[in-house]
Amino acid sequence: MAEALATPTEIDPTPAPAGREQSPVQMGALESRALNATLWTIIQYGAGQGVRLVNSYILTRLLLPEAMGQMTLVTTLIVGITMLSDIGLAPSVIQSKRGDEPSFLNTAWTLQVLRGGALWLLALLLAWPAALFYHDPRLTLIFTVLAISTVIQGLNSTSLLTISRHMGVKMQFFVEFSTQIVALVVTLTCAFYWRNVWALIVGNLASLVYKMAFSHSPLIPGIRNKFHWDRTALKDILHFGKWIFLGTAFFFFASQADRLYLGRFVPLAVLGVYGIAYQISDVPRSVINAFSYRVGYPFIAKIIHLPMPEFRIQFLGYRRYVLAIGALLLSLMVVFGDIVIRKLYKPVYADDAAWMVPILAIGLWHTLMYMTTSPVLLSLGKSKYNAVGNAVYCFTMLTAIPLAFHFWGIRGAVWAVAAGDLPLYCVFQFGAVREGVRPLKQDLQMTLAFVFLLAVEFAARQTIH
Repeated sequence: MAEALATPTEIDPTPAPAGREQSPVQMGALESRALNATLWTIIQYGAGQGVRLVNSYILTRLLLPEAMGQMTLVTTLIVGITMLSDIGLAPSVIQSKRGDEPSFLNTAWTLQVLRGGALWLLALLLAWPAALFYHDPRLTLIFTVLAISTVIQGLNSTSLLTISRHMGVKMQFFVEFSTQIVALVVTLTCAFYWRNVWALIVGNLASLVYKMAFSHSPLIPGIRNKFHWDRTALKDILHFGKWIFLGTAFFFFASQADRLYLGRFVPLAVLGVYGIAYQISDVPRSVINAFSYRVGYPFIAKIIHLPMPEFRIQFLGYRRYVLAIGALLLSLMVVFGDIVIRKLYKPVYADDAAWMVPILAIGLWHTLMYMTTSPVLLSLGKSKYNAVGNAVYCFTMLTAIPLAFHFWGIRGAVWAVAAGDLPLYCVFQFGAVREGVRPLKQDLQMTLAFVFLLAVEFAARQTIH
């Protein structure tokens, strides 16, 4: 099962010095590896979304929306404290010239372990105030137990980062898919007997323990981690990660503002329905995110030192391919997503989720465009655009959602969520133009293609009905 990492004779893991082109052999190997990684990404997300769909379909028949709402809210809080302390360990390993050195990796792992423990202690302090804020005393125990996930994830081996650095998507597929199967089996077994939120919690923790153990197994190539403190490595990680830290903090408040706000002002059952709608509509974004950060980012990091005209050709060619896939997936979700919801879910979920899905999905188009641009800025070391963009995004969401909810209720809040990250696209577009990449023309072309697909599919839907 283990996929061998690229050796220097296959792919030189160190980017070519500035101003020097990589050889045709190196470029051919990189392109071949990127295409292979793309294929495995498609397989992984196709299989993964299938598992999630089965899991969601069965759980909505075993659990009430309130349980889903509790899990959505607590998971958001856990994700929050995790993102608010993100120092960019994964991007640091992927883009650093020292990303394969044991001293660098062990320092990163030591930081990761310490951070995981600190996050759990922070969660213990926040559990009771969070339960008071959301008017549900049950959340105290739920939050405390689920927060153990931060400790478990902190113990993950850096082998997961290494295979990501070398586009080892085949190995990532085995890790992620088997983890999803464990979560599915444990969650559904517990839900059959318990019929409450604890089935979701136990399933989540069991899958994380499995993934952590798997990451340290000999099946995954990489070093065996131990505690280590390399000051030079620490300095490199923190220097690169300072903008990641700020950007991720802003991104949390922006991307989770909907759940944090609605969790206080709407019943948990409504929040659970919204969570289902968001999960379904988010499938295309998840696929593009996989392309961008599991394939695109490592690929771009290895060719970033090509002369800009050649780099632009390589980057925009790959990006066009990814956006074409995203346009097809997203248009299908916009046009037929409500039908899927009504066919698969019980009325208690489907009646409200059906109208939410198309709105959330159409708002993802500009999201896909900036997600395929951001790896270039990170590879150039320009993580400040990430921080500035997410700061603007955060301000927009924290302003738009309360105002829209006040005047138009839940429907207005959903529209605010769909359009809220448009400022982030503008900042990333500005950064890409300023750095010489200039993807605006391609964005306009692909947007026209997306609109054309929507028109064709809407016409097909009218013909069918």
